[in-house]
Amino acid sequence: MKKLAVVIAGTGNCEDITIQPGTTAGDVLAQLNLRDYLLSRSPNEAFFANAESIYDKVKDGEKIFASTKAEVGVGVCA
Repeated sequence: MKKLAVVIAGTGNCEDITIQPGTTAGDVLAQLNLRDYLLSRSPNEAFFANAESIYDKVKDGEKIFASTKAEVGVGVCA
């Protein structure tokens, strides 16, 4: 088991969770009710795929980040 702190972008919130071997990025997001978010090890790193097991990719006590994916070319203009 590993303990992680998940920083939720744009909210200032940080959620402490415990994961076990085989836990996926999607599992973490579902547990935190963050279905429109993606996980990464830092704000500047690539996102984990939702089906990707993250247990072996993070360290116990590490801080990871949940953020929404920016969409290029999508916006509202008058």
